[in-house]
Amino acid sequence: MAERAVPQENTGINTGIQQSNGPYPEATAECLDLEDSHQQGACVYDLCPGPSSSCMTTKELQQHWGAVKHRLKPVKLLFEIPSARTIAQHLSKYVVYQIVLIRSGSYDSKRVSVERRYSDFVHLHQQLLEDFSEELEEVILPRKLLTGNFNPETIWERRLALRDYLAQLYAVRCVRHSHHFLDFFTEPEQRRAHGLLRAGQFGPAVALLETVLELQEKMGGWQSPVLLVPTLCALTVCQRDLEEPESAFTMGQRALPTVRRYGLKRYRGPLLEMMVDLGYQLGRPVAQLQEELVQVRDAERGLVSFRSLKELVVQEFT
Repeated sequence: MAERAVPQENTGINTGIQQSNGPYPEATAECLDLEDSHQQGACVYDLCPGPSSSCMTTKELQQHWGAVKHRLKPVKLLFEIPSARTIAQHLSKYVVYQIVLIRSGSYDSKRVSVERRYSDFVHLHQQLLEDFSEELEEVILPRKLLTGNFNPETIWERRLALRDYLAQLYAVRCVRHSHHFLDFFTEPEQRRAHGLLRAGQFGPAVALLETVLELQEKMGGWQSPVLLVPTLCALTVCQRDLEEPESAFTMGQRALPTVRRYGLKRYRGPLLEMMVDLGYQLGRPVAQLQEELVQVRDAERGLVSFRSLKELVVQEFT
């Protein structure tokens, strides 16, 4: 007997979550924003459509409602550029700025940072202007200097100016939801991590992927959890190959409820297959996962070619 679909209440809220061409879904300007809803006096109980409670395990229900409670807190990002360093190479010399992201609205004990050159800021600004020229009329990128770039006083002034620039970008709602803004903070590390993964250097890849995961969580992963799935899957693969099945299983457990909830078909079969294998290694009950995997494979048969999770992950950021 076919399972009857449970009708969902129409809240009139457009979550705006779309699949992008790359491995990471795009969070568009239509995504709900806690900061905006708090300012407008709105009370948002669930930012994204989810499953009915009848099809969720107790643990998944706890995670779901914990995330909902977290979303109700007004949260925004603060940016600091506490330091900069000059790098002299054979034919070039440049300054990299350390950018620290701090999430306000709750205690943020994780200090996570990235380093970017001034040219990275220029590239970001050019990308944003292509999509949001009207919204950015009053947002000015600190100008390029022809001389004195390595003067300590100049570097100090530019640190402050770039910090203020990031704050101005974040204040523009459509910009802070754009994939360009997210990619500025995460894509270089993602590409390096996947390059290391393809080279079999799983330890260094894990270190970079953990940084990416923390950045994504600060920048909206709690609001658009689909953004975290590719990173969690990459960590699952790396930790499995490092012979750390417990850590790998934990990462897979974090990814699987979101993969189910949002119908991420390209990940569901490969992730379930990995979870079953890890479950056997750890002596965990896997009958339910196995049954789900069989159903997914039967539904996919003849429609898509079966790939392992590792095959899926190594093809990203190529």
